[in-house]
Amino acid sequence: MSCSICYERFTSPVSLPCGHVFCRECIQRTVDTIKCCSVQHFCPTCRAAYNVVTIDSSLIPPYLRPHVLPPIRPVFFGSGSPSSPASAESSHQNTAASIGRVTAEADALRTSCITWRQRAEVHAAANAALLGFARKAKEAALRMRSERDAARSECLVLKRKLSEIM
Repeated sequence: MSCSICYERFTSPVSLPCGHVFCRECIQRTVDTIKCCSVQHFCPTCRAAYNVVTIDSSLIPPYLRPHVLPPIRPVFFGSGSPSSPASAESSHQNTAASIGRVTAEADALRTSCITWRQRAEVHAAANAALLGFARKAKEAALRMRSERDAARSECLVLKRKLSEIM
């Protein structure tokens, strides 16, 4: 698994309230690059807002303290050190299998994203063509309306001339 900011393997992974995981250094750099002294920041992946200000736990009533989480929380992958070589081997196989599964899921999602992007491009082209057609139809309708009004006024002039002659 890799950080979506630096595209490297996670080093000191942390999670934002939205659930996205980044390297601690990467998210810290992202927070530090904001020029204004804002406490409101946005997830680089989904743009969900989060605050970087931590609340002093002494200000929080004791019954609410377990429910207040810091905005940037450390993430721990795996279950720690295995107790025996056999469990280490099975843990390694489980990890390799889960990495393979996650890689396959990521590839499937990437393919799906490409497909949806192509569909969106086709729909955008179709919408552009329809907008062009609607614009041409409106121009034609306006032109026909002006021709109709000109023909009506010419018809009225001819009717007056005919009534004068008669």
